[in-house]
Amino acid sequence: MRLDLLGLTMSEDMLPKVRAALLPLSITDGTDEVKRDGQRIAAVLVPLVMRSEWHIILTQRPETMPSHAGQIAFPGGKAEGGETIAQTALRETEEEIGVASAHIDLIGRLPSFNAVSDFRITPFIGIVAPDAVITPDPREVESVFEVPLAYLMNPANHIRREVFFDGKDHVLFDMPYDEPNGRHRNIWGMTAMTLYGLWRRGFEAKV
Repeated sequence: MRLDLLGLTMSEDMLPKVRAALLPLSITDGTDEVKRDGQRIAAVLVPLVMRSEWHIILTQRPETMPSHAGQIAFPGGKAEGGETIAQTALRETEEEIGVASAHIDLIGRLPSFNAVSDFRITPFIGIVAPDAVITPDPREVESVFEVPLAYLMNPANHIRREVFFDGKDHVLFDMPYDEPNGRHRNIWGMTAMTLYGLWRRGFEAKV
């Protein structure tokens, strides 16, 4: 899918700021590799889709999941043998929400980071075709919802939270969101901090 098929120009929307935040798709410095004993490689996709404006697609995990139950997340998971880390993000997206790679245009990535759960995670940003059919796998996804990118990139919606973990003080940012139907979604943890990182890199000095 090419961006021009959406009938948009980059000067008309928020996409230039997103692009300004991103690293190239190719990874040549090993930043995505294991950094400590017992760590595993993983990737997530931050899916952008154009409706009346840009939205980010998010999932909520079932309460029955053995780990991260009920949490709001991006599609993603651990790498399998023989695939690149970008392929991991695309495969996991198809497995979790049914959107195949043919409907996703990867445009870059955010810096890899160490997650609390012993994963080395690389977030990729991808534009999803507006007509892509989303079919969540109920074993991994309780629901799929979309949040306007403008809402998530507005610092007024970044709620500061201080926590003490692993012997250190940490500052986190949550992004609570009420859907038009009234359902409350508390975007927090790794998902919120990935979005906060996108804001810091592409939007902070430009808002």
